[in-house]
Amino acid sequence: MQFWQQQPGPGGSGLWFAPVFFGFVLIMFGVMIFVKPDLLAFLVAAVLVLSGGSLLGLGWHLRRRVTYRRMDDDQPGPGTFER
Repeated sequence: MQFWQQQPGPGGSGLWFAPVFFGFVLIMFGVMIFVKPDLLAFLVAAVLVLSGGSLLGLGWHLRRRVTYRRMDDDQPGPGTFER
């Protein structure tokens, strides 16, 4: 029984770069927090502000997409049959 082993070409696939890069960044953040613990408060505050802003933007986007109509309007809406 033979198995084929496919080696990437000279450039290879770029999929390995993102996890390696983010792993390196996380390790560097860990080392920086270990050396200077004041950075922990800064990083936690940054994460809270960014996640709060993201949730605010998501809520605003969803609010703008919801529309309210009276059910007895004369104009049929999407997905309804014309009279």
